[in-house]
Amino acid sequence: MLTILRNRFLRVPDKLYIIIIAVVIIPLVIGAVIYFSGATQSPYKIAFISKEDAPPVKHELIQIEQMNERPAMSALVMGKYNAIVEAVEDQKYTVTTYKDESFKKTIEEYFETGKLPVNHTTAKRGIGTSILGVILLIALMQGVALTTFYPDDRNKSTFKRIMMSPLTSRQYLVAQGMFTFSCLFVPTYFVILVMKICFKINIGFGLGALTGLLIIATALATAFSLFMASVMNRNISLATSGISILTCLLAGCLFNYDSQSKWLDAVTNILPQKPFMTLSQGMEGGQTFSDFPWQIGYIVGWIIVLWFEGSLITKKKVQKGIY
Repeated sequence: MLTILRNRFLRVPDKLYIIIIAVVIIPLVIGAVIYFSGATQSPYKIAFISKEDAPPVKHELIQIEQMNERPAMSALVMGKYNAIVEAVEDQKYTVTTYKDESFKKTIEEYFETGKLPVNHTTAKRGIGTSILGVILLIALMQGVALTTFYPDDRNKSTFKRIMMSPLTSRQYLVAQGMFTFSCLFVPTYFVILVMKICFKINIGFGLGALTGLLIIATALATAFSLFMASVMNRNISLATSGISILTCLLAGCLFNYDSQSKWLDAVTNILPQKPFMTLSQGMEGGQTFSDFPWQIGYIVGWIIVLWFEGSLITKKKVQKGIY
């Protein structure tokens, strides 16, 4: 297995575009995303009417202006405030806003608990989560390009000769997966470290949390690329890119949206990108990995299933003499 892995790195000079993708394109795109993500969204402006009660704990996404008298309703119409909140009794508040009911309930919960719900669209996404959403899309699209040696070996009958050795198809895929994972993870992590440490750009995560999230994203992209390369013989990159873009858009990797369709919600909740974005947003908000056992378990489940199915398909094709 180590021989296959070493062979991958020795063959890299023959595939110059692999070096360009892994060492140039991916870091440049991610660096640009980090740089332009510096323009964060403005916080919600809340007029808090109270003579005695203090507003909740400060939050970067909520800007509260405490006053004794209620402002004119025109302040809401003109956008000076997103909502007017009045304290009516102990830990009870009334919210007046022209936004939808979900926004109203979110603001009520914030004033009652001091926290924004992590899984609500009103809890605006931070820089780090936005960056990881784009990184996940790039990794899913480019992972299959870094798995190119696998289809090449099949097309040139090299894979068939390898299968005549003691090496199994499963061990071959593990070695290929290690190569793909390394080429995705190392350049990505390096450019983020450079932006964070050298350029002092706020990424939104500590190094520990960032490392864990990148490992999860890269492992998912690697498993997906191996699965697609095992299932398809032609147009692998085209199909992978199309599926990646569509599923990442639906899962909210590029931007947050609130779907009004129960059927669409049911579909998007199946996708592994959805819990990854929830995990990222929660981690950026100060929570830890231990607070998201279901999301982590679900993503790991997807990784195992994709890799196992790819391995099973390859094994069956080897037994049938296709490879």
